[in-house]
Amino acid sequence: MKTKGVFMLGNEPSKRLRDARTDHSGSSVKKVHNAGHSSSKRRSSAIDKDNIAPKKPRVDVSVINNEEIQFAKNVAGKEGTPAFNHLLDFLIEEKRLQILEEKGIKPASMSSILDKANTNAYKAFKDLYELWFDEKGNKTKYLKTLEENGINLSNMSSILSGSGSNAAKAFKDLHNLWFDEKGNKKKYLKTLEKNGINLPNMSGILSKAGSSAANAFKSLYELWFDKKGNKTKYLETLGKEGVNLPNMSSILSGAGSNAAKAFKDLYDLWFDQQGNKTKYLEALEKEGINLTNVSGILSRAKTNAAKAFKELYGTWFDERGNKTKYLKTLEKQGINLYNISSILGGAGSNATKAFKDLYTLWFDEQGDRTQRLKNLEEKGINLHNVSSILHRAGSNAAKAFQDLYELWFDEQGNTTQYFKTLEKEGISLATISDILHGVGSNAAKAFKDLYDLLFDEEANRTQYLKTLEKEGINLVNISSILSGAGSKDAKAFEDLYNLWFDKEGKKTQYLRTIEEEGINVSNMSSILSKAGSNAPKAFENLYSIWFDEEGKKTHYLKALEKEGINLSNMSSLLHGVGLNAPKAFKEMCDLWFDKEGKKTHCLKTLEKEGLNLTNMSSILSGAGINAPKAFKDLYNAFFDVQGKTKLHLKHFIAENDGQESFTMHNLSGILSGAGAKAVDAFEEFHSVCFNNDGERTKLLDDFYRIGFKPSNLSSILCRGGNRASSILKKLHNVCFNSEGKKTELLDDFYDIGFKPSDLCSLLSGTADDLEKLHDFCFTRKTIKYLNHFLDDKEGFTLSNLCNILHGAEGNACSALKDFHNVCFDNEGKRREFLDDFYNANFNSSDLSGILSMAGNNASSILKNFHQSCFKKNYLYDFLSEEKVFKPKYLSKILYGAGNNVCQIFEKLHHFCFDKAGNKTSHLRTLIKNNPSNKIIHILYEKVRKSPSTFIDDTSFQ
Repeated sequence: MKTKGVFMLGNEPSKRLRDARTDHSGSSVKKVHNAGHSSSKRRSSAIDKDNIAPKKPRVDVSVINNEEIQFAKNVAGKEGTPAFNHLLDFLIEEKRLQILEEKGIKPASMSSILDKANTNAYKAFKDLYELWFDEKGNKTKYLKTLEENGINLSNMSSILSGSGSNAAKAFKDLHNLWFDEKGNKKKYLKTLEKNGINLPNMSGILSKAGSSAANAFKSLYELWFDKKGNKTKYLETLGKEGVNLPNMSSILSGAGSNAAKAFKDLYDLWFDQQGNKTKYLEALEKEGINLTNVSGILSRAKTNAAKAFKELYGTWFDERGNKTKYLKTLEKQGINLYNISSILGGAGSNATKAFKDLYTLWFDEQGDRTQRLKNLEEKGINLHNVSSILHRAGSNAAKAFQDLYELWFDEQGNTTQYFKTLEKEGISLATISDILHGVGSNAAKAFKDLYDLLFDEEANRTQYLKTLEKEGINLVNISSILSGAGSKDAKAFEDLYNLWFDKEGKKTQYLRTIEEEGINVSNMSSILSKAGSNAPKAFENLYSIWFDEEGKKTHYLKALEKEGINLSNMSSLLHGVGLNAPKAFKEMCDLWFDKEGKKTHCLKTLEKEGLNLTNMSSILSGAGINAPKAFKDLYNAFFDVQGKTKLHLKHFIAENDGQESFTMHNLSGILSGAGAKAVDAFEEFHSVCFNNDGERTKLLDDFYRIGFKPSNLSSILCRGGNRASSILKKLHNVCFNSEGKKTELLDDFYDIGFKPSDLCSLLSGTADDLEKLHDFCFTRKTIKYLNHFLDDKEGFTLSNLCNILHGAEGNACSALKDFHNVCFDNEGKRREFLDDFYNANFNSSDLSGILSMAGNNASSILKNFHQSCFKKNYLYDFLSEEKVFKPKYLSKILYGAGNNVCQIFEKLHHFCFDKAGNKTSHLRTLIKNNPSNKIIHILYEKVRKSPSTFIDDTSFQ
């Protein structure tokens, strides 16, 4: 007998089937009556009449699938209940989920909104469906308006999740709060968009607000904006502290209907009614933690944000604001809260537990370092490296740290094979941590994956590492490009390698072309810095801007080279652009050259005014993807449409009464690093120095009156960037009283012979450290370090000393102390390192020239130079030729060589003398053919500028 599906023909009853609504096998079918009956009544459900589904044709079981069952479970709850069965029947017979998908709506978005409808499941679904679609199945205005305004239904679903039986009303209320009857945005949405707040931010905060969504949205809106759409004190105050709505969205994500209360509770912990910082914030800021750091830690704390913040604060400070044992221990061990906050990012309501768990791994109950921390530090691994790797490990921080530690050390504290191999190969943890930055709780796995790419099981270098080293490409460049790749580090590394080398380790067309055109990997790594897992794609895209398919330069590169603009300038401007490098590079070129490669009006004006792209790139350094706009804005701040200098720039560079004026080099140094905010930085600095008529302000006049010159100020304000104006104002407050007279602090420096140029040279780029330097130089405990130099009448002058230590920046005090300890003993007597040079007829100016700008390295350079001169006896060979090599001439050759002094000195010796100390043919030829002053000039050119270690006789003639 033939069958149709599973039904029997004739009057025989159909084969009995299990009810799929209670069938755990997963197939969904419903009980079927005799096929011979022309009609049958549907069973009544124990629900109200509104929940009764109309009669529908019977359903062929072949079309029934699991999607309807899952949807019905999500909305109605437990399988097999009357409500579940009723909704399931309706979904199957009406094919409603199929219709939703055909209309581009994910059923999951709808089921999320209908969640918890339970016994009202059928009616709730029907009401919401009929709100979205008319009788013909067309979308109603409610859906159309959302689509027309680019609002994703998933955002709505997130907010309305759990509305249940009130789903239709909740959806309608929220829609009507945002749009009028014509579908135009109301003030709420307009204001949010105007202030850069998007719906994903809002949906994150209001997630699962459910039927209270409209009220929750309105309550939160009214906390942020007044009736006119202006920001309230809450938003204004947060904005001043660098906290934006995405930060708050991250913290409050999931707060739902309690979002407004959660927001206000947290705000009230941070600010008082006048918008002043509370004791909590002030205490944290003293420890280098700002609200951005705090918001990162509290991410996903939801309604527990205020409680979590207070608990964490209470762990670090007592009720009086004094540091607890935790903070004291961290401080004592040189570990700052910034590193801690980086690791705890995303810990949310578990922040305190996460912190304590991590703390107990590092310190015992007495606050002493555990063996783990000691082992790390003995191997040169600091917590900065660790915090970089564990960035945002959050509540998993302790486990992530322990797992990573166990990869590096065994139970006895001995280094593992992993660590030994890295050490042996000279690969630092700093390099590895840069690549692994942000990997967080997956740190151990990501580290091992990367290690396995570099070394095999026997700890031998893999093909990857061998090839890179053979071609002179170091891991520092690679780590810069891959920075932030995190858990995808190994794959990104491998993909990038495969773009540069083939299977045999030979260079691909990409790398050959780049090297042939003199583009080094350092330039590439700077521009592609932080491309992370997108590094391979970013490299390919940038290459295609520079070269065509045959490997020939594109017009962009040709135009740049023609004008002497190198990729070093470009890499400074575009540093960190990553994946967006091609777009940013192209836009920059279009500002400077037309399609034929000719200079634009913009570039011509810059050159006419003596401005070069080096100056501009210094100011805009770090602008990244915003570099083209930042460049254009800065140009427009300097010049008008005709290319004439605007007033504010004139005020700086125009000569006034014969006095020295600022140069563009000075300004670029001061504003260096301002990046995308360069115009603001320039205008703010101008307002501190000049009024609108170009007259110097009292502040600038005070400095000029006591001998400061623009060049001095540019040195001490070097790299001030966006902080240049505030740094200058603070410096003025330290140097002058309210009447414009020198403070006691500045007088102390002047009284012992410091000139403005000395102070500015010593503190180059670190104006904030003037008070710190004063305490070091004039406090009884440390006064000897400067006094011993001053007491040595034939020794270094203050100008010599400041010239030597220039570049120490924030380490000026420690650099002075270290240099003193090489030059003098505790009683102020010269040590051999200094005395031997004076006995060899060097004077302080000669040594100052050799050690010029040594900065932090002054002490080590002097010791190493002393060894080359006296232990190896190289100096006596030179001095034996006294007509040619006097100390002052050697000083000229070695001037400003910095860390390379010894290398250059020994290279010079090998050119001029053999191992026995006899003159080489090189030197004899020079002496024969040139006067002594020319000999020094030739030697300088050769040893300081020649890349070769071998120079033949003819090159000296």
